Amino acid sequence: MRLSARKALKTASLLAVLILLAACEAASPEANLPSGAQKVAVFEGGEVTQGQVQEQLDLLGQQSGLGEITPDSPQYQSAIAQIMPRLVTQEIAQAYAREHGITVTDREVDREIERIKDQLVQQARAQGQQDLGREEAFRQALEQAGITEAQLREQIREQLPVQKVQERVAGDVRPTEEEVRNYYEENKETQFTNPAQRCVRHILFNPDQKEKAEEVKQRLEEGVDFAELAREFSQDPGSRENGGDLGCIGRGETVPNFEEAAFGAEEGEVVGPVKTQFGYHLIKVYDVREESTDPLSEVEDRIREQLSATQQAEEFQRWVERQAERRDIRYLPGYNPNPSSQE
Repeated sequence: MRLSARKALKTASLLAVLILLAACEAASPEANLPSGAQKVAVFEGGEVTQGQVQEQLDLLGQQSGLGEITPDSPQYQSAIAQIMPRLVTQEIAQAYAREHGITVTDREVDREIERIKDQLVQQARAQGQQDLGREEAFRQALEQAGITEAQLREQIREQLPVQKVQERVAGDVRPTEEEVRNYYEENKETQFTNPAQRCVRHILFNPDQKEKAEEVKQRLEEGVDFAELAREFSQDPGSRENGGDLGCIGRGETVPNFEEAAFGAEEGEVVGPVKTQFGYHLIKVYDVREESTDPLSEVEDRIREQLSATQQAEEFQRWVERQAERRDIRYLPGYNPNPSSQE
């Protein structure tokens, strides 16, 4: 039973790039190659192939639930407009990385994998999944994304050079103290206010087991461990093996009767039997979290990092646009993400 739905270099001058560009002419997109190898965009130093586009179309169709996206699909042009800028950005950065000797080592890929695992387990624990280990959180994330670890490693190996290029060309862009304070004040209520929560365990009984629920509550009052009895009696397969632990829930995340009982209980108190459409519940509140607002001192580093990432991304995008112009990017008809420009 589920009571609720729970809820991203050292020195090298651009002069070297400009010299390279002046020495060569950009090729034209080729329309007579096998489908996957067909160049749908070319620029000095790199290209985007139809195979890359198709791979992204397949991924977008899978993630959006649209299924196969073909040129006849009503979503095709909007998908191309979404996909091509990303691929062009990636390939321009990859070209720059090759020209400037920016590489990725196996150790760097390993470090990124470990960083991802740390982030996943932190998110899980913030959602009340205290017993979920790093490897299990990582495995679940891979399954949910529909990829293997080998595929993720390959994606990281492709993306890290882009990240390194961004760090090089964007420089050390940092927000001012005033920008940090303004962001905090403007987003205090939506981002830095924590809603009230109750962290609970429960034992679920079938609708015809009210007497059994009363008996088990008596045993709880006699000092028997709640988690032990949950594993023995609960009819909720989703939480039974975890001692009935549902984690921390906020208002509006569960059915009304359950919520009312949980938010009306004191820390450590067992209430029930509480009737819902699922049956009868015995509920233990093991932590009470009242609404609170994080002070600026606790979140300013996070805000600074977020604003810095945004500013670097904006500076990087401006650099990509300059590079696209200098590298004389050309598109096969139908693949220009900006149809108003000449293809």
